[in-house]
Amino acid sequence: METNIKELEGCKREFEAVLGYDELTPYFDKAIEKYREKAVIPGFRKGKAPISMIKKRFGESIEYTSLEDIANEVFSKYMMDNDVDMIGHGKMTDLDYLPKEKFTFKVEFEVKPEVKLENYKGFDLTKKKYVIDDSLVDEEVNYHKLNNAELAMDAEALDDDYVVTADVQTLDDAGNIIIGQGQKDVKLYLGNKDLLPEFKSALEGIKEGEDRIVNTKTKDGNPQKVKLSATKVEKMIYPEMNEEFFKKITGKEDVKTEEEFREAIRGELAKIYNDHGEQHLRNDLISEVVKNNDITIPDTFTEAILKSILEDYKKQLPKNYELTPEQLDEFNKSRKADAIFQAKWFLIREKLAEMENITAEDSDYMELAEENSARFNIPADKLVEVYKENNDIRSSIISRKVLDFLEKNSNITEEEEVKKFEPHTHQHEH
Repeated sequence: METNIKELEGCKREFEAVLGYDELTPYFDKAIEKYREKAVIPGFRKGKAPISMIKKRFGESIEYTSLEDIANEVFSKYMMDNDVDMIGHGKMTDLDYLPKEKFTFKVEFEVKPEVKLENYKGFDLTKKKYVIDDSLVDEEVNYHKLNNAELAMDAEALDDDYVVTADVQTLDDAGNIIIGQGQKDVKLYLGNKDLLPEFKSALEGIKEGEDRIVNTKTKDGNPQKVKLSATKVEKMIYPEMNEEFFKKITGKEDVKTEEEFREAIRGELAKIYNDHGEQHLRNDLISEVVKNNDITIPDTFTEAILKSILEDYKKQLPKNYELTPEQLDEFNKSRKADAIFQAKWFLIREKLAEMENITAEDSDYMELAEENSARFNIPADKLVEVYKENNDIRSSIISRKVLDFLEKNSNITEEEEVKKFEPHTHQHEH
């Protein structure tokens, strides 16, 4: 048998094989025997007709129909025997059979690219270090107080610490109700910083059963009248700032005073924002290492990642929603660059781990198990065994350690930023 692999564009390769008839004979004999087992020939029980009869009557047809199976078997065996790092499946591009002489076929396939990393150290990057301003601590404390407040019926909304339940009705220019443009039982908190000034002004001093007219504007900026009909007025009763409340919010026994509570809140906020800063830095590291190490990505690899991205996207769609062919095409076009980027990072990460001997060690699995033991209510020594069998966990550990390596071998400048409370951007909706 003659075999040859020709390099095509990028990661594409073409495998060609030529088999003489004597080399084909064992394959044909096997195909004829397989046909015989199912053949029903008059005068013989199923599968009992003589081989010579099967060959004479159906041999040529069986030879032709078995050629693709033979090609696939020869191709697969060659790939395995020669440790060819193929990605995906091969595509048959040519079958040529000269009866009783030879069989020639070609298969096009893609190989995993050779990754050469030359630039992965010494990147100059900036990492944000956040200092939490008192205004942000104040807002967080107020959020927890508000979230744990109780409501008590009252007669009149005297200040910001009130919630008014109202029916809201849009009016025309003449003051008549516009049918179909109303909402019932809308809860309006006077202390909400996002409450429009004209609504807050109208709600101040409102009593149960009272109507107020609000002159406001539509989203387009046009004048609009709205009628508020108060159906309930309730006063916010905030929790006492004591050890019981501090423990409930922080989960810590040693927070005794309001000042300690505020510092605990400040610490939690600092962790949240600095974690974001760390993630942003790591995204920058990935971008730099991908940008500085050009890799040719096999189409098969890109398509597999694009398919995974699409499946994740479909999970976010309404139930039974089907994308049209045009929408699918547009999605694939818009996300192809993301898929190529992910593929490059995957191959770089894999190669870097190999070059720097970065592996998932027992201590890594145990550290993760100890972190999650309480959450899953499983002893760490039991959980660690589960983790060791999970390839996704292994990949996650190696990915983290590769990023640790990149960060350690880059020039990171810390840039301090004071984080203040900004309306409309805080993480909680009040």
